[in-house]
Amino acid sequence: MFIFVLLAILILVVFWQYILAGLGLWVLVLIMRAVINWTLADPKPNYPRKPVQTRPVPKSRPKPARELPAPEYLPRWTANRRLDAGREHAQWQEKFDNAAQ
Repeated sequence: MFIFVLLAILILVVFWQYILAGLGLWVLVLIMRAVINWTLADPKPNYPRKPVQTRPVPKSRPKPARELPAPEYLPRWTANRRLDAGREHAQWQEKFDNAAQ
């Protein structure tokens, strides 16, 4: 521990000029920042700022242009219907590939 204290004192003795120069620069920067804030920086507005105008929130949900079709009209995607659709697509793909050749 004694060695560390001696080493710290030795560093202070050797580098005292650089330490003082660093402290002086630090104080100078603080003073310059204060001067800039007092003179050049824009002051904060003392009036209340208005919020940014956004789109109004609809009060009710908009109705669709047409009513949805009856549930019986809508296709039922059962397992068989999916299988048929997959087979139909495979047949169409095969015809398309053959026509391209």
